[in-house]
Amino acid sequence: MSGYRLSSRAAEAEAARNAARVVPEIQDSSSAAVIAGDADIFEWFGGSYQEAGVTVTPATSMRSTAVWRCVTLNAGTMMSAPLGVYERLPNGMRREVPDHPFNRFLQVEPNDDMSGPEFIELQAIAMLLTGNGYGLMRQARNGTITRIDYYPPARVLPFRSTDRSVWYRFTNEDGSNEDHQASYVFHFRGPGRDAGGIKGLSAISHHAKAIGINIATRDYTAGQFERGLLTNDYFSFPENQVVTKEQRAAFKEYLRLKAQGVANAHNPLILENGAEWKRVSITAKDAQLLELLQYSVVDVARIFGTPPHMIGETSAATTWGTGIEQMTIGFKLYTVMPHMRRFAKELTRKLFPIIGARIPNLFVDFDPDALQVGDSKSQGELFSRALGGNQLPGWMSQNEVRRKKNLPPIPGGDRVYFPPETPPAGAQPDDRQTLADDEDEPSDPPPAPRKDPADES
Repeated sequence: MSGYRLSSRAAEAEAARNAARVVPEIQDSSSAAVIAGDADIFEWFGGSYQEAGVTVTPATSMRSTAVWRCVTLNAGTMMSAPLGVYERLPNGMRREVPDHPFNRFLQVEPNDDMSGPEFIELQAIAMLLTGNGYGLMRQARNGTITRIDYYPPARVLPFRSTDRSVWYRFTNEDGSNEDHQASYVFHFRGPGRDAGGIKGLSAISHHAKAIGINIATRDYTAGQFERGLLTNDYFSFPENQVVTKEQRAAFKEYLRLKAQGVANAHNPLILENGAEWKRVSITAKDAQLLELLQYSVVDVARIFGTPPHMIGETSAATTWGTGIEQMTIGFKLYTVMPHMRRFAKELTRKLFPIIGARIPNLFVDFDPDALQVGDSKSQGELFSRALGGNQLPGWMSQNEVRRKKNLPPIPGGDRVYFPPETPPAGAQPDDRQTLADDEDEPSDPPPAPRKDPADES
């Protein structure tokens, strides 16, 4: 679909690239057409999905408690993991670079409106709901990054220009538009790509039916309470009693004022002319309303890869033992870690771009070990093994353990424990020093000095 035009700045960049290639592709660079897909334009104008009698959009989906908890749980877990700049070492290890200037945007303040963790949380929420999160790098004249702005997905339109390069159109709060090339834009995608090959797949659009059922079920339940749970009740009159149209309207208005709503559900009714109040013996459980609610919650949890017990659905799972612990570990490993990997790689390739075929030594990554928090007993066993002992080497120093527990370092606490060499087989524990002393002494005693007979005389 065409109809969107590049701004003057983007059109000049297009003209310069095309002139360098000597490809007369665009005769009038100021009117270069944008190539965009129908789905992009549909979402650009605020498209929605009508499923199960309700409108399903990213905003209305958050009305569902299951969707809200799944999204905030995933995004909150991601923002809890420390993010920073690291350096690749020649031995294959990595070293954190705490004084790198980019850590200001990643950890402290990407812009004047939010902190670093909040920026990651907002991008994660946008990615989980719409499949895409966007951030725009602002630079000074010398090329130094000054801030990273967050844009809601509804105000960003990615597209390909006529030379198939990727551009992004940002709509500001005042209604003005800005077009920026992909190298200045952070695009945090969800799983997969759409038909245009630019945007990630949206969980809301692909699973609108499941989310719509969850919202519709709760709306129906709320309507039951709003009407005072009188939906299955009816009133009968004697056969010879003729009820006129005006009488029916007056009786309905009487019921509405007298018994509608939870607050009036138990008020007594006064019936005249032989009218009888009867109730159909169908409860919410008989109609399988509770089962439908439970199923819809589990179905939503399945969409976002969240264990049901982590969003409060524990009717079919135990809350004790190692089963819950293993499911929690699986959530971090199979659900959160892929999202964190996508975020880290996108930040790395935009902040430290590859020049030629050389991969830069600096990169951005999360610290997933910060999410491994256990009870006091588990932590004690872990740190005891990490410090070493009982003839086993350690892999952490005392100061490293103290740093994780927010304790000050101690003198001489930077040494990692390694056990001494094992003595030969059959040697006694006290023989180790004896063996060491024997190595210092010659194997045979030196011969006695020969006396001169002249000295004896």
